[in-house]
Amino acid sequence: MCGIAFLRAPTVSSGERRERMDAALQRLKHRGPDETGCFVGDDFVAGHTRLAIIDLKGGHQPMHDPAGRWVLVFNGEIYNYRELRAQLQGRWDFRDDSDTEVLLAGLIIEGARFVERLDGMWAFVLHDRASGDMLLSRDRFGKKPLYYRRHGAIFACASELPALEVLTPDVAITEDAAGIADYFRYGYALPGATCVSGVSEVLPAHMLQLRADGSAVQERYWSPSVEPWTGSFEEAAEQVRELLTQGVRRRQLASDVEVGAFLSGGVDSTTVCALAQESGFGKLRTFTAGFAEPTYDERAPAARAAAELDTLHTAEEIKPDMAAALATELPRRMGQPFGDSSLVPSALVASVAARHVKVVLSGDGSDEIFGGYARYMGRLLRQRYHRLPAPLRSVVERAVLATPEPYAHHSGSLLKRAHLFVRLAREDRDTYIGPPAIRKETLAQLVPGLGVGNPMPDRPWPDDPAELRHMLLMDCLVYLPQDILQKVDRATMMYSLEARSPFLDKALFEFAIRLPWQWHFSGMQGKRVLRAAMRGRVPDFIWARRKQGFASPVSHWMSGWLGENLLAMTDSDNTGVVDAAGVRKLLNEHRAGRADHSQPLWLTYAYLRWRMG
Repeated sequence: MCGIAFLRAPTVSSGERRERMDAALQRLKHRGPDETGCFVGDDFVAGHTRLAIIDLKGGHQPMHDPAGRWVLVFNGEIYNYRELRAQLQGRWDFRDDSDTEVLLAGLIIEGARFVERLDGMWAFVLHDRASGDMLLSRDRFGKKPLYYRRHGAIFACASELPALEVLTPDVAITEDAAGIADYFRYGYALPGATCVSGVSEVLPAHMLQLRADGSAVQERYWSPSVEPWTGSFEEAAEQVRELLTQGVRRRQLASDVEVGAFLSGGVDSTTVCALAQESGFGKLRTFTAGFAEPTYDERAPAARAAAELDTLHTAEEIKPDMAAALATELPRRMGQPFGDSSLVPSALVASVAARHVKVVLSGDGSDEIFGGYARYMGRLLRQRYHRLPAPLRSVVERAVLATPEPYAHHSGSLLKRAHLFVRLAREDRDTYIGPPAIRKETLAQLVPGLGVGNPMPDRPWPDDPAELRHMLLMDCLVYLPQDILQKVDRATMMYSLEARSPFLDKALFEFAIRLPWQWHFSGMQGKRVLRAAMRGRVPDFIWARRKQGFASPVSHWMSGWLGENLLAMTDSDNTGVVDAAGVRKLLNEHRAGRADHSQPLWLTYAYLRWRMG
C-alpha cells in the first residue's frame, strides 16, 4: 500500500516541479514510510511513497519499462498477480516478483482493458512519454483514492487532497458549493466530486484517459450483472461460504508480511477472523479498541470471540485525550469535510494494529451487500407502520417524542431506536441516494439557503422497483465508497497500515447482489444468507448479539469538550455556509437533554475544523 502523486506542468520549471513533488510526498509519507521514489521527465514528475507488502526487495516505484517510455505509479494490491504473471510470461522479461511489474507489463502488452482482469484494490497513473497520454484508474469499489485537478496546461493527481494542494500551490483552495451541499445532506461528497472547487476524483470502476491534446474520456470498465439468481436458498448459502473462504485466503496469500485482522465481536469481523484462523497461516493476530461508555464499547464481545477462535488478541481503551486530539487533527488530514465520526475510533484501532502488523483484514462491505444496516429494517417496518390508521400513528409519535432522546447508541437503547424510527416514518419518500445526514428541518436551521448538489453518476444497473433492493444497490454505489471505504483508507493509512476487505471480493459481490433481497432478511433481522452460510464456523453467541457498529460517543462529547470547541468556532466570522446562531441553538438543546443533535453538530464541527485549518 502506498501514496502516489503525478504532476504534468510544462509551464513550470523542472526544479519547481521537483520541489512541489517533494512537498507532496512528504504529505503522503504516512501512507508509505518504507521508501520514496521520484521519476523526473521532460515536463512531468511522478512520485511514490511505499509501504512494502509484496516483494520487499523489488517493486520499486515509479516503475518504467526497459526503454523508459512508460512510467507507472501504483497504489494498492493485485491479489491475482501471480496468475496474471504466468499468463504474461514469454511476452515480458520480468525483473522482479512484484504485482507492480505485472500491472505495468499487462497494461503495455494488452492495453487499458487489462484492468478488467485485475482482482484487487488499486489506484494508478500510467504515463506514455512518447504520446503524452495518461491512463488513470481506480478499483471496482473505490477502496483506493485518486484525486485530480486540471488548471490550464497543468494536470495533477494524488492519493490524498493535502498532497494535491501542494502540487498546485498557485490555485486557491475554495469551497465547491455543490460539494458542500452534498456534504451537509449526506455527510460526504458524491462519487466523482469533492468539496474543493476544481478538484474531482476518478470514479470507482472507471478509467480516465487523458490525451496530450487536453481531451479526456472517463469510462466504466465493470458493470456487475443484477440478473436474478435461479438456485435455491441452501445453494446460495453454500456458494457464499465457498466464495468468502476463497476471498479471505486470497487476501492472506498476497503478502510477504504477516496479516492480522480487526475483531469487534460482531458478525462481519468474527466471520472474517474465523475463516482466516482456519486457513493454516498460523495463529491470527486480532485487534480492537473501545470507549469507556458501555453502549459504545465492544471490547468484551471481541475478547470472547478471540478466546473461542483462539487468536492472539490485543484490546485497548480509547481515552478522552486521544479522541480529542484526533477529532482536531483528522478533519484537516481528510482535505475536505467528512461527516462520519467513527473515523476517530477507526483511526485509534488502526494505531493499535499498526504496532504489530502491516496488513489487516476487515469486515467492510458486508452490511451493504448482505443487508446489515438498521435502516433496511426501518424501511421494512415503515412499510407496515404506514398501514396503521393515521390517528394511531399520531398517538405513537407524540408519545415517543414527548420523551427526551437519550445519548446512548441505538444498539443499547430501545427509546433511542424509537426516536430514530419516528424520524424515518415522518420522512418524505424521496428517491433514495444514501442515508440522510441531517433531518430536513434541522438542515434548514443549520445551513439556510443550501444550494443544489452534484448530479449522481450513471448507475451500472437499471432502476429497481423494490425499495429494499434499490437501497442495497445504491449503498454499494454511493455510501460504501464515499463513506465507509474512504474512512477506512484514511484511518489505516494514517498509521501505515493496509486494510483488506474479503467481503468485497469481486466474485462474492457479483454473486451476492443477484440474490433476491428477501433472502437477506428474516423478520427484522438482516444477513440471513450470510448467517446460514457461516453457521457452525462462527461462535454461537455472535448470532444473538444486536448489531452495534463502530460508533463514537459524540453525544457525550458535545455535552463537554467537543461542544466547547464548537462553540468557540461559532464566534469566528469564518463560518461559511453555517448559521452560527442555528448551531448555538442546537448545541443548547443538546446540552439541555431536550434532543440528541450530535450528528448535525458533528457535521458542523468537521466542516468548520476543515475550513478554519
